[in-house]
Amino acid sequence: MEIVLKEEGKPTVFAVEGRLDTNTSPQLEAYTKDLYAKGVNDIVVDMSSCEFVSSAGLRVIVAMQKHAVAGGSLVFKNVIPDVMDVFTMTGFDKILTLA
Repeated sequence: MEIVLKEEGKPTVFAVEGRLDTNTSPQLEAYTKDLYAKGVNDIVVDMSSCEFVSSAGLRVIVAMQKHAVAGGSLVFKNVIPDVMDVFTMTGFDKILTLA
């Protein structure tokens, strides 16, 4: 997985590319924790090149969503159909902001 910063500012936009799984989810967790530590609270995640999300990836997404609810915003955009199926089957499509 690779995280590609697309746009700094409000909101900060970055892309998740590849597989978000057990091996790579700690990378996303560390990246977002670093953003939060810098005072970034409004995030847009471009998922157009994210081909897979495992339960470990979903755990990180839940943590991101909890942070957003506490005082920020989080939007997932361009989610591919296979990942959207995971979001739908797990009910994430009802708790996340999808664009």
